[in-house]
Amino acid sequence: MLKLKLEALGHPTPSDVALSDRKEFASTVLWVEDQKIRLYTVEDREKLRNIDNSAIWEEGYLKYCADLNMPPLESQQEQLAWILSHAVRLEFLDDPAQYASISSKQGPPQCNGKQGQQRVQSIFDGKINTQEKAFVDAVRLLASKLDVPHHPNHLLQLEAVARVVHHRLSPAAQGRKPVVGKPFPFDKGNDVVSSNDPALDLPMRILRLLQIQSLRELQTHINETIVAVQNITANPKTDTKLGKVGR
Repeated sequence: MLKLKLEALGHPTPSDVALSDRKEFASTVLWVEDQKIRLYTVEDREKLRNIDNSAIWEEGYLKYCADLNMPPLESQQEQLAWILSHAVRLEFLDDPAQYASISSKQGPPQCNGKQGQQRVQSIFDGKINTQEKAFVDAVRLLASKLDVPHHPNHLLQLEAVARVVHHRLSPAAQGRKPVVGKPFPFDKGNDVVSSNDPALDLPMRILRLLQIQSLRELQTHINETIVAVQNITANPKTDTKLGKVGR
């Protein structure tokens, strides 16, 4: 997403921006301010130009974020995404006529954050607590693996993850019907477990089912091997030239 925003703004190397490098992050912020936002005069950007001096640059950057009225954000990726979005908005306001011919039907349906959050919550239908820390951490981890930008609202970030996954799936996978049926009651299994720790009962049941599945696959391979051997031995080839007629 950051790459697309940088491309839209005409950044010279949108694919090579590494947020893990402090100087590169600072250079990108300075480029956006110099070329697109222009909130400060050239003289007032002096602290942002002190990229090599982290203390001076950080002081100027914090003031810059405050002057932009940036909301409280957690990471540099989130902050840069907000700055780029602000720059894109300013680019549109500078010349909205050039976008007038673009039909809204060409893009995905738009909704505000509250609608998106309600839609995601309705999917889980109260079966999962979407506000607990484990769920939030899982969403953040999945988003980082798919390069989805950070968002303060993890439910909206989850919706973005779902869209990324949907668009990356192959046509065959997109048309595949979801698996339906009653899930196996792992927590209500009546098999005997050897653990004295109740917390280990569920993992042991899962491992036992995986072992059964592995044995079934092994048995299938054995059966296929037996059938292949029988097809060879049950159809011997006879050389009729060696046969004799009469005495």
